[in-house]
Amino acid sequence: MKTHSEEQFLKWAEAHGMGLDERYPDSAVLTFKPNPALDRFWVVPPQPERRPYFLAHILDIIGEWRSCLVWRHMGSWPQSPNPQRPNEHVEFQIFKGIGMPTGTADIVEFESAERDQLTTLLFSTTIFGWSVGEDLYVVPNQAQHIIQTSHHDVVHVSFRQTEDLQQFVKRMDEESFRLPRTVPDATFETPEWMNKE
Repeated sequence: MKTHSEEQFLKWAEAHGMGLDERYPDSAVLTFKPNPALDRFWVVPPQPERRPYFLAHILDIIGEWRSCLVWRHMGSWPQSPNPQRPNEHVEFQIFKGIGMPTGTADIVEFESAERDQLTTLLFSTTIFGWSVGEDLYVVPNQAQHIIQTSHHDVVHVSFRQTEDLQQFVKRMDEESFRLPRTVPDATFETPEWMNKE
């Protein structure tokens, strides 16, 4: 596991055809450039025991990757848990257990051999991530996908190619992780693709 500064990460992203979406200057939305990304989202399974498989399956079907960069784009990794919040204590112990940095906004790079730690981080985020400050971007080194965990209890995936999107949807369907027909809550903007399908 290595760490990189936000500046280093954004330079790397720019060199690989990604950058911040100017339409959302206050939200640090990572997208493919210059063309708009092809996006879909999947609802995180409500059963905790189903979540690791769901997340590991996503990491499987994005293709081969040597490493994944993880950016907590609207916040930093916690320095210590709030004594009054038991959830933060549990989450902090998970972070410590997988070797996460604390008290920094650094981007964390997981090697493919650290896949279990990455899956554990994503699992923890789907349980404890209650606001945009805990949302994560995950970008594999092949830079063909952008994965985002969301406090709306969904995982977004962005694609460069329509063929990759179609194949991804098919592979998710095969494991009964189907595209949703409705948005998860009233604050979630209905995407254009959902209106068409």
